[in-house]
Amino acid sequence: MKTKDGDTVKSLFNGKYYKVKKIMKNMAVLQSEDGQSQILTEVENLNLFYEKMEDIRAIRVRIEAL
Repeated sequence: MKTKDGDTVKSLFNGKYYKVKKIMKNMAVLQSEDGQSQILTEVENLNLFYEKMEDIRAIRVRIEAL
């Protein structure tokens, strides 16, 4: 998953949605939808523990087409 600033991702652990606030080198700052919390994680973890909203929408479209 190629993630950039402003993307929305969903945590595979808790199902919450986060906006990618900033990506700096190999670190990413995620902010919760309600703005009450932030997460600092390695960019590599975005591929392992988060699902990009764009990817989720594409899967739903394919399922609905079946």
